[in-house]
Amino acid sequence: MGMRTIALTLLAAATLFAQGPALLKPTPADTISLTFYNDNWSMIFINGKLVAVSPIDFLPHAQVTVNVLPEYPMTIAVLAMDNANPNNGLEYGTQIGDAGFILRMGDGTVSNGTWKTKVFFKGPLNSNIANPTVQYTPIPANWYAPEFDDSSWDHATVYTSDQVKPDGFYNASAFTGASFIWSGDLNLDNTVIMRTTVQAPKGYVKAWNTTPDLNIRTVFNQAQLATLPSPNLYTSNAAGLAMGYVIRIGSGGQQSVEQFAQTSSGGVVSALPISLGPATDSVYLILLGSNIGSATSGTANLNGITTPLYYVGPQGGLAGLDEFVVLLPRSLAGQGTIPVSLTVGGSTSNTATVSIQ
Repeated sequence: MGMRTIALTLLAAATLFAQGPALLKPTPADTISLTFYNDNWSMIFINGKLVAVSPIDFLPHAQVTVNVLPEYPMTIAVLAMDNANPNNGLEYGTQIGDAGFILRMGDGTVSNGTWKTKVFFKGPLNSNIANPTVQYTPIPANWYAPEFDDSSWDHATVYTSDQVKPDGFYNASAFTGASFIWSGDLNLDNTVIMRTTVQAPKGYVKAWNTTPDLNIRTVFNQAQLATLPSPNLYTSNAAGLAMGYVIRIGSGGQQSVEQFAQTSSGGVVSALPISLGPATDSVYLILLGSNIGSATSGTANLNGITTPLYYVGPQGGLAGLDEFVVLLPRSLAGQGTIPVSLTVGGSTSNTATVSIQ
């Protein structure tokens, strides 16, 4: 081999070395399945990225399977919610619900008692249906991130299938080796976060070396902001019924909390007319929503009547949940279903409805 040939060969090798190893893209064979079932709803993050959300928020209980690309160590974080009225913790008006979550992945990862859990919405406290109260703990920032510290959280409680009573789309054969888990009270703990970190299976070798250029965390945040009016009123049915409750203050200063929505045995939410009562009563409408920014004041438009909001700010129990308080004018009596919108920080909200008796 002549010197010129050797030089060209060395030059080609140097060029290949400078270019680095060949790009290896992941293929379908590199993915693994993730199957979960929940009563009633959950969202699942892996390594800080949203990978699955229950497509049905109430009934029938959903069993979902998606394919994911594993990156070890793999931190799984699940925010799971049982069906419960945010004001009193009850479902179907007067009942205490139950919950449950189970997961299995194609690499053998399963839900079990080694997972960590923490409760963020609990009620009705002490199972008191007659006078229900609830307890909220603010959900911490970055609860889904791998670096989040859950060392002080409790281990998950394992429940049997008889305790959870799975129904809907549940198929037990999809969850071999997995356990139903939740926090310590299957009936009263309504919003729970569960986390675990999984190491690579023995002998696992990553078969690809490419990384995505897009940042889905940014895309997800932008999508959320793009879909939320400012402020945003929460609604509970397709007719736009507002979410919240009523506080009535009588002439003697006595206070009572009342609901303006009801849920049928079939899970249909409908309006419960608000009575303004005698002229000596003051009836305050408390609306739930979000996205108020730094605003602390505003106005409500109630079927064309503009009236000041007595309070605009955090609900205080759940991070990101805001409250708007307005005294209902007595001139609304007898008007039936009325539109409600808010103007806060110079922006107008979406329109919700309430019913006035």
